[in-house]
Amino acid sequence: MSYNNSVLIGNWSEERLKNEAEFKLFLRKRDRRELVLQRSRTLFSNLLKERPLAISGTFVLFGFNVQLVASDMPAKFKSETDKTQYGLALSSLVSERQVDYMQNINDGCLMTLSPITTPCCRNTFVILSTENESIHGEKMNFGDEFLLRAENYGDPDTGAKVIVKNCVTDKCLCVMNQNWMQTFFGPECGVTCRNYIDIHKRYTAENIFTLVSDVETKTKQ
Repeated sequence: MSYNNSVLIGNWSEERLKNEAEFKLFLRKRDRRELVLQRSRTLFSNLLKERPLAISGTFVLFGFNVQLVASDMPAKFKSETDKTQYGLALSSLVSERQVDYMQNINDGCLMTLSPITTPCCRNTFVILSTENESIHGEKMNFGDEFLLRAENYGDPDTGAKVIVKNCVTDKCLCVMNQNWMQTFFGPECGVTCRNYIDIHKRYTAENIFTLVSDVETKTKQ
């Protein structure tokens, strides 16, 4: 045959074998659902699965699903009606680097405050007693120590504004409203433990949260 531009030159054999090996690896990962796209879809499906909250009642009860919402803090963006949206929900976050080995909420997850307040796995928690985690249905009183467990499966009112204090640092949970970051789920706000107090020695909106047991209580009055 005559020499023309269809003649393979250089390391064509090695390049062809490399492409074949990469394609076989792709097919193997696809069959095992190990592709980043597949893992990302699984992650979104798990974390954004809607969860029911406790039925709105008079008191916050141990063992029931609640959300912890900074109801007086504005979101970074405006809603479709061009009005400032209020309410940031405490949420678990799986970062881009964790997608390869984490498709659900695990120990070590970061926490953020998200403008997405629809009750789902990442922002819905079971409120537990530190004395006995098996307690279910008993009222939680002001001053009680409690745990928030991620939900995969006085007598504070459910809509009352509360201060959440970390028992170890003696600092209050707060909104880092100047620290917004881009995440898998859109822009979200940082969260830490720090006291924000005005000149009258009163806690400001950064430290004020609401234990939400139904969607209606999240609407700013």
